[in-house]
Amino acid sequence: MTGVARLFYRFAGIHSLLIGLLPFFIPVLLWQQGYRLTEVSAFIALTGVGFMIALMGWKALYDRRHWRTILIASFVAELALVASLILIIFLIESSVTVFVLAALVNGIYNCFYWITQRTLFSAMTQSKTGSQAENKTGKQFGNFQIVIVIFLKIGILMGGYFLAQRQTLWLLVISTLLSVAAYYALCKQAKYNESQLTPIDNAAIIDWRQKVVFTIDGVFLFCESYFWVLTLFFITDNNVMDLGLLVVGLTVVLSIIFWGIKNTIDKLNQRYVFYSAIVLYAVSWVIRGSVTSFTEHYVLLASIIVIAFLTTFFRLSFNKQFFDDANAQQPLAFIIKKSYLSQRGLVVFFTLLSLVLMIMGESDNTLALFYWCLAPIAVLYGMYPLRHQTHLQSELNNE
Repeated sequence: MTGVARLFYRFAGIHSLLIGLLPFFIPVLLWQQGYRLTEVSAFIALTGVGFMIALMGWKALYDRRHWRTILIASFVAELALVASLILIIFLIESSVTVFVLAALVNGIYNCFYWITQRTLFSAMTQSKTGSQAENKTGKQFGNFQIVIVIFLKIGILMGGYFLAQRQTLWLLVISTLLSVAAYYALCKQAKYNESQLTPIDNAAIIDWRQKVVFTIDGVFLFCESYFWVLTLFFITDNNVMDLGLLVVGLTVVLSIIFWGIKNTIDKLNQRYVFYSAIVLYAVSWVIRGSVTSFTEHYVLLASIIVIAFLTTFFRLSFNKQFFDDANAQQPLAFIIKKSYLSQRGLVVFFTLLSLVLMIMGESDNTLALFYWCLAPIAVLYGMYPLRHQTHLQSELNNE
């Protein structure tokens, strides 16, 4: 394993554990403090604003090769997020200032974690040149998903337990100790050959179809996490420990299936796999809108497993296409432009959604109706140009 690969897996693993401890439960914590979908939507929009602001700082640090600073900033932002969330929990009355601050810090943390992680992943997948590297992005992303799953679920179990016991301060203590230990361990690994990382170049080519897909992708990612986590929370009778156990239980079932998929996806017809994944992903939103706490237990469990599988299958297929395209040109510029489009899209969408919910009000069926509306929109992922990489390479060769 190369130095970049070791740093990537260690960085992704420790942050997955930290996310599971408390940030995973953000929508649940907001709901428990009296915030509803209107405020959760506003929180997501402000998170996007924080991300875009932090992106300028991340790029400045990267240009100066301050990798240790980027690493420590990711842990500092995570601890600041945990502290602000705990402050929200302990506040007797809701504070707009703390709410806004927590959302912005959440965006800053997302930026320093996700952009760094994607940069390292792109560098790792370019360690072998040519089609050999391209043909293994699916398997490598699958390996990354497995790492995340293991550490994230460990964190979720711990976080669910401490939240259920109302011992949230321990989450800050554990997060601090883990962050300090991880930072010093990663610092030694951060001395990899920096020439393996592609410098930022504004020459990344993104056509209008990709712009549309990247714009809606941020919206779907937050709906998969924040809104779906809330639905699972309702299904488990508002019990955070049961929520954690449910999520971890799903992992055991999915891991067996997912292991086979990630080892074969690179060998399959990519067009067939991608379009099949999109259709099934749209179906997953229909199923989401159909499940309630009144659904028969065996039907409910089967539905949740199917939803998790279809979503994971789609994400594996889509991210393979994305990283293949990124690695075919200027990877980091491509990643940054995609992230900016996604964040801008979610800021606009969730700001409008928050305003609509504020004016029209909410009901018990709001989430279900929202999921059904997302189903046809998910089909827009089919606009992603699978042959873009071939045309793009020809364009670059002609320049």
